[in-house]
Amino acid sequence: FASPTEGRPLIGSVRAAGMGDAKRGITPTFLWAQTRESVHITVQIVNPENLKHSITDTGLEISGDSADKKHYMLKLEFPHRINTTKSLINLKGRYPRFEIAKANTKIFWNRVAKDKRKFKNFCKVDFNKWQDEDELYDSDEVEKEDETSKPEEKESDGPDAMGLPPAVGGMDQDRVDMMKKAKLDKGRPTDDEDSDDGPLPDLDG
Repeated sequence: FASPTEGRPLIGSVRAAGMGDAKRGITPTFLWAQTRESVHITVQIVNPENLKHSITDTGLEISGDSADKKHYMLKLEFPHRINTTKSLINLKGRYPRFEIAKANTKIFWNRVAKDKRKFKNFCKVDFNKWQDEDELYDSDEVEKEDETSKPEEKESDGPDAMGLPPAVGGMDQDRVDMMKKAKLDKGRPTDDEDSDDGPLPDLDG
């Protein structure tokens, strides 16, 4: 697992990383899941070339050309702040993968994008890594998202518009059954898995 920043933390503005001059491109499909400490994002640009990326405390931006010469670009604004100094990246697998460190580890993210409708056709749950809120937190320790978000960012009781798992209280039985089935299938190989899908090293080393 090598870092394109040569061991340096992923800090800086979008323009400082060279993204300000990137041309517009196709929005790629991306997968996400979370742990207590971090959010995992896999951007499905196959064997990318001319890759540029940037992580700030509010978002992620990445662009690159796929093996079939299509240009992709993703600009993702997070619903919560992150810790850039602890965030990691792996570019050696089939797809770029990011391990985004949460600034507040007591918040269970109900979505990965601040605008939950913007990427509804591109964002998917990574069921091989997904964990429910009750698997990650005790009921008395988690800070609910609507206690820290702006009023316009609060979750509704229905399924998320991006097709992501909503807060546990709003999850219907069909979605619960779907996620249980997905967890049972975790051991089966999929096209979305990288052969080197392991823990990422600390970029400070």
